[in-house]
Amino acid sequence: MSLKGLWNSITNIGIDETALGKEVVKARLLNQLIVASLFTSFLALITYIIFFEGYTIIFTTIANLTLESIGLFLAFRQKHIAVRYIAAFAFPTLIAVHVFILGGNFGEANIFLAMGFSSFILFEGQRRWQITAVVYISLLFIITKLYVINYQIGSDIKINPYDEIVTFPMMLIILGLIILIYQSELKKYEAQKSKFIKDLKSKNLELEEFTYIASHDLKTPLRTVSSYLDLSKIHLQKQNLAEATRSLDAAKKGTVQMYALINDILEYKRITQDEGSVEESIDLNELIEIVKEKIGPAFQQKNTLIQYESLPTISANQNEILALFQNLIENGLKYNESEQAKISITHQVTSQHLKIAFEDNGIGIEEVHYEKIFKFFNRLHRPEDYEGSGIGLGLCKKIVQKYEGNIYVQSEIGNGTTFTIHFPKTLLLK
Repeated sequence: MSLKGLWNSITNIGIDETALGKEVVKARLLNQLIVASLFTSFLALITYIIFFEGYTIIFTTIANLTLESIGLFLAFRQKHIAVRYIAAFAFPTLIAVHVFILGGNFGEANIFLAMGFSSFILFEGQRRWQITAVVYISLLFIITKLYVINYQIGSDIKINPYDEIVTFPMMLIILGLIILIYQSELKKYEAQKSKFIKDLKSKNLELEEFTYIASHDLKTPLRTVSSYLDLSKIHLQKQNLAEATRSLDAAKKGTVQMYALINDILEYKRITQDEGSVEESIDLNELIEIVKEKIGPAFQQKNTLIQYESLPTISANQNEILALFQNLIENGLKYNESEQAKISITHQVTSQHLKIAFEDNGIGIEEVHYEKIFKFFNRLHRPEDYEGSGIGLGLCKKIVQKYEGNIYVQSEIGNGTTFTIHFPKTLLLK
């Protein structure tokens, strides 16, 4: 694991990495501070043991390590509020105890300052706890300092006159890092928040458009069925059985169209709302054979030739990739007037993407319609010319985007169409 990856793991101890909110930002900041304190205390302990500066300072340092370890364990258990109180109240109390035992003058003024500043950030938005923590830490410093002045000066306890000089710039660096880390986490939070709002708006607009068009398209076959049934009734009353039969046939076509539309809507709902879909190893060569079996009649009717060779294995949800491949292959068959429908499926691996291309010898698409074909219920042809609800390519785009990929089209009227999928290379297994 890289150093950056390790730091990200530390930052997100006990945190849902997809979560939003300033509470998450504070929890991440506190995780970083605890680990940094643990590392510092451990190095100090090693130094004290090597140079043997006395059992007292060794035991007080072990006390620091113990409290910091408890904080990290509670963070792992997602008890982030408890960790916050330990940092703001328990740890300053422990430092005060160290002053009483060691006689102070180990830079405690700077340490108390850093803890007070950290508490002010950790309780941002909770004014009562901010004031309480800062006042408590200030009182601890004043009381311990008065104790040292009145009871320790002139005693046999050795005082290092350079401790304050060493700890002051160290604490300035730490405070600066706290501010930088907090600002960095806030930027991440704001970026996540903006993306979340943007995605939500996009989904709402898409849902509104989808609902409007779906309801419109559902009404059309219903009106057709109702009209032809009325005509059938009139023809039957006139005992015109031939016309009545033709009207009933037309009504049946309307029900078939409506059934296909409802089925496609359910498929769209299943694909787009299946957030917890299970990913598995998918051999794309085997997947194409499954598609050929599923579309058997259409495959045989068009005298289809599907060419592919040594396609890779990827990690994804099989139902989704199956729906993607089936729609693209069916699209190449449906809009094809050739004596033999040909579909060639190839792939290419680049530094960032797995590219899969579906090339057919169909009727082609005008460039002005490239964007339109990926919108739901948008059809370029009349239903009587080519069957379909206009949802297939929209569903393909939705599936590809779910895997953070893109789908492109390149076509020429009369010379076929090529749909190219760009998947992230991370999906590739072999």
